[in-house]
Amino acid sequence: MGDLRKSLAGPWAGPIVLAVVHAILAALSFRQSPFTGGDDATYISLAKSLIERHDYTDVWNPLLPPHTQYPPIFPAVVALGLLAGLGPIVGLKILMIFISTGAVLASCIWLRRVTTPGTAFCAGFFIAISPEIIWLGQEVLSDDLFWLFSMLALIAWWRAEKTSSDDSDSRMQTQTVIVAAAATLAAYFTRSAGAPLLLAVFIWLTLRKQYHAIGIVAAMSVPLIFAWWLRGHTHGAGGYLAPFLAADPYNPALGSVTPATLLERVAKNAGVYGSRHLSRLVFGSLRTGLIFGSAFAIAMFYGWARRLKRPALAEIWLPIYLAVVLLWPVAWAGPRFLFPVVPLLALYVGESISHIAKAASHPRVFAGALLLAGIITVQPGLKRQIRIGSACRERYANGERFPCIEPTFAGFFTIAERSRGRLPRNSVVLSRKPTIFYLHSGYRSALYPLTPVPDSLFDLARRVGARYVVVDQISDLAPKYLHPVMLARRDDFCVIPELSTEHAAMAKIEVGGPPRPPGSAPNSFRACPLGSSP
Repeated sequence: MGDLRKSLAGPWAGPIVLAVVHAILAALSFRQSPFTGGDDATYISLAKSLIERHDYTDVWNPLLPPHTQYPPIFPAVVALGLLAGLGPIVGLKILMIFISTGAVLASCIWLRRVTTPGTAFCAGFFIAISPEIIWLGQEVLSDDLFWLFSMLALIAWWRAEKTSSDDSDSRMQTQTVIVAAAATLAAYFTRSAGAPLLLAVFIWLTLRKQYHAIGIVAAMSVPLIFAWWLRGHTHGAGGYLAPFLAADPYNPALGSVTPATLLERVAKNAGVYGSRHLSRLVFGSLRTGLIFGSAFAIAMFYGWARRLKRPALAEIWLPIYLAVVLLWPVAWAGPRFLFPVVPLLALYVGESISHIAKAASHPRVFAGALLLAGIITVQPGLKRQIRIGSACRERYANGERFPCIEPTFAGFFTIAERSRGRLPRNSVVLSRKPTIFYLHSGYRSALYPLTPVPDSLFDLARRVGARYVVVDQISDLAPKYLHPVMLARRDDFCVIPELSTEHAAMAKIEVGGPPRPPGSAPNSFRACPLGSSP
């Protein structure tokens, strides 16, 4: 018992306290609203493929191609959750809170090992109470698990380095290297964005002249990575580089990027992260804007540069990872892509503040004042998340299936759920969010073509056997591509009244169908009752 008390009062105390604080805040902010991006539905659908088909297939796609985009570790974890009886909306979100809490704990443990106890606690505190992490951390997305494995990898490589002496010719212990390499590969096969971490490991080990460790990492990683690449190559996948090479993933007509558009993308991403996402990540709001983002970036860079005299793995990994984030399409930019490196950002900013505080006449007072100011600034974002969580849980308890999401998305979810079992068996539906539609309706789905040319939609419908299309009002794609096609070929569609809401509707594709009644409004469509669908 005495040893337990001593352990809890030692280096583990701070990380455990901060992890508990994070878990409590996440529980208070819990909401049953689904993620509207569709990534969660993709992971859950892949998990169902593993469970029901014992393969790794795009089960929402009517052509049933092998899946080649997302690595399999996170869908496998989701599959375990489903097999344990967790529901796809509530149960899995609770599982994600446990994973994000584990990521916070691992982050705080790593901080405790690489900096002073005071800096580690303060940096970890802002990670634990980040409103954005508390909100997005409960979504069924791979970012939390990727973050957790990345932190475990940093801890394991820190431990491996400690097993060698200051003499660069001293080998790291084989067992610790194997554990560290396994954690690194777990991160890689959770998200392909783990590639920068693996690359950083090779660079760092080379600088340390740890050629034995390099051989172990290569022997463990090359066969697995090659097998995953070969799977994608065999099935014609675009690979992880495909989104980077597209000028705009939502506008194929723009083609591929050029050096000029790539530089423009980096500049836009830098502006978006500096003026929006960093502020949201720390404070849960945009009130501080570019001023805070610029100050944060300067402090981060200063803290990072001070460690370059003898760079650790983290110092090599950060710039490579941030380069990937800045090269990512602007339309997909978001705070969650920073989750894996949040502990690094917090470390460098914290050490910069600590270094500046030492120059003050009363350093502890100066540091304490900054800490208090930070807590006060975070409070509104935390209160907002807790207030929204409480309101969403109440609305869900009162029978609202999809609370606290935009009406256009709620309409889409509602149509998908209402459709379940009401369309002919094996029906295929074109939609804006195929994975979401499949998960909530049970019918396979494909994205309607991202072009306003009508023939493209009808050609796709024939190719995949689709006889229905969800007419959504989601602002990014439908008004640009779907609505013009339907308005140009009004007589080739009819709307099913039973599957219609204010913000979405199910339409049947009926080429050569009867014309609309005389005197119909220019933008109207024929109605075809659900019972008339064969």
